[in-house]
Amino acid sequence: MPNLLGLWITLGMLGFFGLMILIIILVKRRFTSLQIKKDEIDEEEAVRQELDRYLVPIEDEEIQKAMAEEAKQDEEKK
Repeated sequence: MPNLLGLWITLGMLGFFGLMILIIILVKRRFTSLQIKKDEIDEEEAVRQELDRYLVPIEDEEIQKAMAEEAKQDEEKK
């Protein structure tokens, strides 16, 4: 009969860690304060924030006026 000590040690470790995982899952389901909360992010807002990080605001008043006029013309065309 071969030595079964190694097999018993391996099975014991698997059982122990499996039991620990099961306990952790049950505790996380029971106590909602331990759960990780994911915030719902609006896609448009996320895109706007990302663009604001990369784009430099225009500070020249002449360019701002020209852009406002262009936008007004585009609105009139529609």
